[in-house]
Order: sequence, then structure tokens, then C-alpha cells
Amino acid sequence: MTKNDILLNGSASVDKAKSKMIENQLIVDVENNPDGEKRQNEVAQIANVATIEEAIKIVEDVLPICGNNPEELFSAQFLDALRLIKSNPQLWATYRTKLKTAKPSAVLMADIDQASAQPHDNINKAGDSVASELIELVKNRCELFFDTQANKSFVSLDSDGVTHTLAIGSRYFIEWLSYAYYKATSGEGSSGRSASEAAIRQASFVLAGIAKHEGHQQTVHLRVSENNGCRYIFLADDRLRVIEISPTGWKLRDKTPIKFWKPASMQPLPIPQIGGDFSLLWQFINIPENSRLLVLAWILETFRAETPKPILALCGTQGSAKSSTQSKLRQLIDNNTVNLRAAPKSVEDVFVSAGCNWLVSFENLSKLTPQIQDALCTLATGGGFATRTLYTNADETIIEVKRPVIINSIPNVITAQDLSDRAISIELPSIIYREETEINFQWNAAKSSILGGLLDLFVSTMAQLPYVKLINPPRMADFTKLGEAMAQIQGYSPGTFEAIYKANRAESIGRTLESSPVAVAICEMAEKCAANSSTIFYGTVKSLLEELALHRHDTENWPKSPKGLSDVLKRQSPALAALGIEIISGNRIERVGGSRGLTVTIKKHGGNFGNFGNMN
Repeated sequence: MTKNDILLNGSASVDKAKSKMIENQLIVDVENNPDGEKRQNEVAQIANVATIEEAIKIVEDVLPICGNNPEELFSAQFLDALRLIKSNPQLWATYRTKLKTAKPSAVLMADIDQASAQPHDNINKAGDSVASELIELVKNRCELFFDTQANKSFVSLDSDGVTHTLAIGSRYFIEWLSYAYYKATSGEGSSGRSASEAAIRQASFVLAGIAKHEGHQQTVHLRVSENNGCRYIFLADDRLRVIEISPTGWKLRDKTPIKFWKPASMQPLPIPQIGGDFSLLWQFINIPENSRLLVLAWILETFRAETPKPILALCGTQGSAKSSTQSKLRQLIDNNTVNLRAAPKSVEDVFVSAGCNWLVSFENLSKLTPQIQDALCTLATGGGFATRTLYTNADETIIEVKRPVIINSIPNVITAQDLSDRAISIELPSIIYREETEINFQWNAAKSSILGGLLDLFVSTMAQLPYVKLINPPRMADFTKLGEAMAQIQGYSPGTFEAIYKANRAESIGRTLESSPVAVAICEMAEKCAANSSTIFYGTVKSLLEELALHRHDTENWPKSPKGLSDVLKRQSPALAALGIEIISGNRIERVGGSRGLTVTIKKHGGNFGNFGNMN
């Protein structure tokens, strides 16, 4: 049997003769090593722990169970077995591959390598040395600071006259640090060294701690911010310039008193043109004329960081250019590598998107769960989301944001009344398509003028804002006031925008009721109720669910239990009240007829219960 036959045999059936041959070969190799006696003693210590056969058996026993029992990977017996297998490079290559496949993703191979390292191994020392060099490099070249609001650590560095703000651990930071280390270790006649992933990760952890505990605190912004009466929009171009908007006008600036950071997916905005024309926008997006004031006001609202922002919901049949319209709007506000994102699968998806994007954008929605609709409400008016930090049980990751949101769908997907109350719902008509290459060519030529015109409109609107008075403002009062100011400086009479917005909200609430099979069934019950009776129903929620089933037209979204019906009633009560239908929930369990449970009373107070849109 050759030496290679033994070295390549990675199974658990290696016999003692093979093991003895390997041990003998290891001792021969050790004797030829410059460290001679020291290395021989180390190998002897390993050989005394287990034979190759026993080491392989120990590892083979742990591999199938380590996914659910990661602590086995760091037991003394398992680590001793790895040390013996490591003495055979080819055998170690086989088992290292198996180990990478079997171990949990939360356990790093670098940690296993470190725990099973021999005293003669220089891997950890070298890694520690490189990590220390990386830390010193960053400390010497960068300013470290911490943003308590975003709960992130950052560095600022100057390169070619441009100040970059990088989140520690982000892709841009890792790319810069890797290249900076390569250049710093380059010399005459030799190329620079590369830093390992483990060294970069180790350095990043330390730098994040230094930034948090030794650096100063400073808020870092994504795309829009304000400071001392001026507003700033981050262009995110190669020079990292910003648009500064003051009460007297706007201009481009290279330096600002505030910091912006650029996530990997953020793309530059068009360079705004002085004396631009925002009216060109309507040549490229499919917005009905009677809704254009609403969309214009929504765009201007995205330039303000501090105010609540209504959700822009576009719907329409196939062929109404929903996605094209949405993408072009985003290119003017928060251009991104992927301007249209698929529907979120969870609340966490919504807030993670908001953490890295100023404008949250989802397309082709077929439905929105109640939880995701609640999350969108939170984004509109501002709030936070907390979840368990990955791979931990004792820490939370908190994302606190206020963001503009735009969505599109074929049917109306907003069914929650509190979200409908915060939404601008616009139905897009069908269009005759033109060649996309021609449209894109004209769009690229016009968007700088459009953005410049929007900025001019924003400056004029903000100047008019203090003179606007709302008599009976709706929930999104800040937005309504801005829209009124914008409409007035365009020559519309006072109250025009407020009336348009309230009418849109009423239509939106009506669409929401139409999309709720329970609300439709209750309205049908009200229509069929005797004219001289004000009480439509009194009984338990369970009995109501049974009676409403007689008026059911949609089985897909129908509640499956009394508790599910109670949740729907709570959400639809405000809109039904606008139609004159009052829902009164009982606060104690009663027996009504043959059923026992929480009671509910439904009353009507006049009105046309089939006309959802007439709710002004």
C-alpha cells in the first residue's frame, strides 16, 4: 500500500496498521522540521489522544448531530480529533469540506479553526496581526462616529477631495478597507498583501466598538435631511454632492454640515437643471389629469424629512403603465439599482427595505396582510420595528424610520381603514404603448429639467406655506397644508387641493369597503333591513358570522372564526360609520338565543349603504 492510498482514505474504516504508518510518517516529517524536538513532542501528544481511526470515528459521529447540537463542535474530544486529522493535510481537506457542509451557519469555520489550532500554528497570530494593522489603518485615516438613531457605526474619510461616509461592515467599507490595506502593504518590486475575511470581520467588530464608545455621536441621513432652516437632498453622484434648498432658492453643494451615507443599491439622482419645467413629467407617467395635483404634492412631500407622508397607491388593469410610472417617479426621488421591489413577505422585509432606502417601493401586489398594512401605516407616520438580533437571544435590532411609500397593483390591495386613511389611491387608465426605447431616450433627456422644475416649485410652495390656513384638516394635515400652498402658487383658489384630497380619501375608503367581503355583506344586510328598524343585528359574534355567510360573495378573504370576524369589524368600523352603519361591540359574554359569547350590535342611521364612494 502506498502512502497516497493511506492519505486519501477518509473513511471510518481505516485500520490500525494504516494509522501506525501515518503516525510513523508524521514523526519522520517532524524530525526533518527545523523545530525538530518541539514539533515531535506536539505530534506525540496528539498521537496519545487518539489514533487516526478513533479520530475519524469521533468526527463522523459528530457531523450528523452538530446542526442541532453545535456545542459538540467545541468539545475537548472533538477538537483533539481535529488536531490529529489536521496532521494529515489531505485527510483534513476532506473533513474540513464535510464540516463546512454539516455545521450550523451561525458557527464560523474560523472559530473552529482557532479552537482546534496547535501551538505551532501561526494562523491566529497572523490573523490577529492583520486585524490590528487594519484597525490602525482606519484609525489613522478616518473619523469614527456612531449614529444612535440608526444604531450604526460609521467612518468618514477623504479621498480625492471627496468626503465619504461609510457604514462599518457595509460592502463599500469592506471594499475600501481591502484595497487600502493592499496599497498600504505594497512596496518596490512586490505587490501588496490581501486581508482575509476573518481579519476584516474581526477588525470591523473592534472598529464598531471604538466608534460607539470612543467616537462622537452624529446622525447620518439617507437621501433627505434638514439643518438650520435648509433642506438637503443627497445626489449620490461620484462627487457625493447635495442639493441645498433654502427659503430663497436651491443650489448644488460639495460640502454640507450634515452627513449622508450611500448604501450599495443607491443610485445618483438626475443633476437638476436651473429653470426646469416640471410639467414635462406628464408626458412620461400615466396619471389622470384630475389626480395630478395629488401626485405633485406627494413628490414635494418626499423632499421633507420631518413630516408624515401619505402612501401613493397606483392601481389599474394590465396595460396602464403602473410599473413604468412608479419607476420614473422613483428616479426623481430616490433612484435605486432596483427601483421596483417584489411584494414583501413579512413585516421585517418592509422595515429592512426602509432601513436602506428613502423611498419604499413595491410593485405587482396581489394582497397585503393586516400585519404588513400596519407596518406601512407605521412608515407613513413614523415609528419603529424591533426584532431579535441574528444568532442571539439577548439582543434586539431596532429600526426606527419615517418613509414615503409607493405601491402598485391591479386590484385595490388596501383593506385596512387606518392605511386607507393615509393613502392616495389613483386608478390609472389604459394607454396606447409607444416604443420603450424612444420613451426612455426622451425621458433621460428631460428628467434633469423635470427635477429642476420640481425644486423651483418646492421653494415657492415652502414660501407660501405659512400663509395657508386649514378650516377642517384631515388626518394627514401637514401634507394637506403643503398641497394647498402648492396649488395656490399655481393659481388655484384656496380650498381646491383640500377638496380634491378629501374626495380621494372618500373614494379610497369606498374601495377599501368594496374589497372587504364582510363590509359588503353588512351593507347588504343594512339594505335589506326593514326601513323602520334601526337595529340591523344583535347577537353573538359567532351568530353574526353565520348570518353574514348568507350574504357572502367572496370566500378567499372571508374570516374563518368569530375572532377573525371581530378583527375585521374593528378595522372596518370607521368606514362603515361614514355610511351610517354603527358597530357596537359588547364587553362581556352573554347568552343570546342558543349561542353564548361576546355580543355585537349593528345599527343604521340612514344613508345609501350601497354607494361606497359618496362619503364626503
